[in-house]
Amino acid sequence: MSKSRIIAGLLAGCVAGAVTLTGPSVHATTSSTGGADHTDSSTTSMADDPSLLHRQARSDAELRQQVALQLRIAPGGVQTSRNEISYGNGTFVVTYALPGQVTAAAVADCPSGWYCFYDGKSFGYPRGKLSSCGWQDLANWGWNDRTTSVHNNTRWQVAYYEHDDLGNPAYGHQYDYSLWSSGPYSTWSYVGDRNNNRADHTELFSC
Repeated sequence: MSKSRIIAGLLAGCVAGAVTLTGPSVHATTSSTGGADHTDSSTTSMADDPSLLHRQARSDAELRQQVALQLRIAPGGVQTSRNEISYGNGTFVVTYALPGQVTAAAVADCPSGWYCFYDGKSFGYPRGKLSSCGWQDLANWGWNDRTTSVHNNTRWQVAYYEHDDLGNPAYGHQYDYSLWSSGPYSTWSYVGDRNNNRADHTELFSC
């Protein structure tokens, strides 16, 4: 598994037709001669750039694009602040770094009672977080294959799995396999080359 699934999905959307996003960043104008609508190609390119999901926004406009892209790959979320999206009444929360925000290097910041997974090394944002017990499918929130560092700030063990159905969806999850586990109150500033961007599911035990 890799980030190629996210990229492929976004490119497919571009080929299929025009995409309408909330906000002023993507718009169409009609020519004075009554011709077809024209879209600003530069802003459309930014809106469809999957790299926006994996780095700090350089401006408020890029932050809005990050939020829009997150909601495109994982519909159903609610934007609760400039840089935060909540799913399932707070079951899963995605936080993007604010433009110009400076954070201390290699500092894990997962709230107490939650476990967090970061898109970048050394706890670099964006960050996803969960607190629910049991098995979770990260694809529900567009976070499959996006984990590079982790912070478990709970009293229980968290396991990370890669999905594998051997090319046959009928197999479901029976061939999924464990990548690594993080103990209570542990941090991994990098999950390692073997595991990087491969986690599809998580499981919080014994809570």
